[in-house]
Amino acid sequence: MVVAGIAGFLAWQHFQSGAAPAANAGTAPEDMNPIKSPLAQAQPDDLVEGDANAPITLIEYSSLSCPHCARFQKDVLPQIKKDFIDTGKVKLIQRDFPLNKPAVQAAQLAHCAGPMRYFALVDVLFKTQDQWLTDDSVEKLAQIAATAGMDRPTFDACLANKDIEAKIVATRKAGEDAFQVNSTPTFIVNGVKREGEQTYDDMKALFAKLAPSGS
Repeated sequence: MVVAGIAGFLAWQHFQSGAAPAANAGTAPEDMNPIKSPLAQAQPDDLVEGDANAPITLIEYSSLSCPHCARFQKDVLPQIKKDFIDTGKVKLIQRDFPLNKPAVQAAQLAHCAGPMRYFALVDVLFKTQDQWLTDDSVEKLAQIAATAGMDRPTFDACLANKDIEAKIVATRKAGEDAFQVNSTPTFIVNGVKREGEQTYDDMKALFAKLAPSGS
């Protein structure tokens, strides 16, 4: 049953740390064979940042409790957004791959904020990760929710929403099944898989190889 699977996942992850495996080993940089899956492209439920018609689809499977993901968000993504997303060359899809219960709860908060504020709140959650990822993460997340204009009853109802929780966990399971994601961050770029932290130069080189001729 789905509910049993979610409960088991959360029970196991509750005892895990907020850190993700570094994932420095794995897919070789020269491996350019795309993974054939519909999930390599935007899906109806995906929130897309950038031009929906951009020729390159950058999918990041990340956990809001993952320090490697937070570093990518703070140190690499801003330049990618400036040079590739804002210029219509790349579209970004951030998919949930929570590593523990606080990451699930943080993802629930981001989704409850709505499509217009989702990416901004994800950015805040990554940049303040060291502040809310504590033994009292729910109270810290409630404070972040308040700054985003969400009162406490709405926040509590958000965390109690089993439909949103199930969707988040299902996204993780789909990533495991389609791309064998087992650590964060994992990137799928036009079907090409990259595991672990990536530099701006890494991503720029990959985009160049994947860009349509003449672009």
